[in-house]
Amino acid sequence: MRHEMGLFEEPFRSIEQGRKTVEIRLNDSKRQQVQVGDQIQFTHTETSETLLVRVTKRQVFPDFRALYEHIPNEAIDCVGWSLDELVTSTYAIYSPEAEQQYGALALTIALEP
Repeated sequence: MRHEMGLFEEPFRSIEQGRKTVEIRLNDSKRQQVQVGDQIQFTHTETSETLLVRVTKRQVFPDFRALYEHIPNEAIDCVGWSLDELVTSTYAIYSPEAEQQYGALALTIALEP
């Protein structure tokens, strides 16, 4: 199955250049459908460029803090970031209320040739 998701500039380039191998999302109803082996087409939110990746691993966590405690910073291209910085930056995108309702999702991805 192929899913479509948008990405801002920095994470788009990180995936494109192979520096980011784990995509972090809210585990909402749309993301609950994503399974290992599925493809995701990421579309750059400003340029409409696209990247195609395959999901190689799917991990669900009760919250973003638990996720970031488990996923290495290198995998999300955030070397040097503190745990608090990671959680705070995520709350700029997802609310704590949504996090409590759905939990957090880590998708390990690989660029498709």
